[in-house]
Amino acid sequence: MATSDADKARLALDVFAHFETEPGELLAAGNLLSIAAMNGWETTAVVASYEHGQALGWFEDGPNGTVTLTQAGRAQI
Repeated sequence: MATSDADKARLALDVFAHFETEPGELLAAGNLLSIAAMNGWETTAVVASYEHGQALGWFEDGPNGTVTLTQAGRAQI
C-alpha cells in the first residue's frame, strides 16, 4: 500500500487513468470506490488519496456526486 502522501494521491490518479479521463470530464465518485474494491484497495485510502490530490489541485468536485480531473492532474498521469 502507498505510504507517502504523493503515493496515496496517485491511487486516485490511477482510477482516472483507468477510465482514460480527460480534464473537465465528469466521473462518478462511486467509480473511484468500485475500482478501489476491484484492486483490493481500502476505501479510506482512496478517499484520502482523492482529498490529497484535490489539495494539490489534481481533482475538483463536480455536480451530483461527480469528480473531475484538472489539467494539473492529467499532467501527473
